[in-house]
Amino acid sequence: MPDGREVDQAELLDVAKDEDRARSLLRALRTLSTGPDPKLREMARGVLRGDLTAQQAFTDPEYTAALFSGADKVRRAGEQRSDAEAREAGERFGEWQQARRTEDEREDQGEDQGTSRTAPGQQPTGPWRHSGTGGLGGSRPAGGFGPR
Repeated sequence: MPDGREVDQAELLDVAKDEDRARSLLRALRTLSTGPDPKLREMARGVLRGDLTAQQAFTDPEYTAALFSGADKVRRAGEQRSDAEAREAGERFGEWQQARRTEDEREDQGEDQGTSRTAPGQQPTGPWRHSGTGGLGGSRPAGGFGPR
């Protein structure tokens, strides 16, 4: 952020309703703030800077249209995955979840010691990787999102 200020998860509790969801929302905003969609980048950066509340962002017609458009692209890409790709993604997702749990534990310990959890501008990671020219890569995770 230009002035170095970034909202913290406590400032997102009005929308998120609990600490875990607020932490997830903050991570999602950080991811969107560096993502490929200019409208979502604008929205996420505005919320992270405090120029825009999460409530305002999630009720703005332009921002919600961009969010739903992105979700629709993910859904369509997932529907085109083979069973093998879905299994592979499920494995990667499990690994990612474990890494996230480990990171959460480390962050919780850091908070107890008064240290920062994530440096501003640090790019979050996720289980899906970019592949090909379609813009969406990886495969859908197993479980509730696995093959039908």
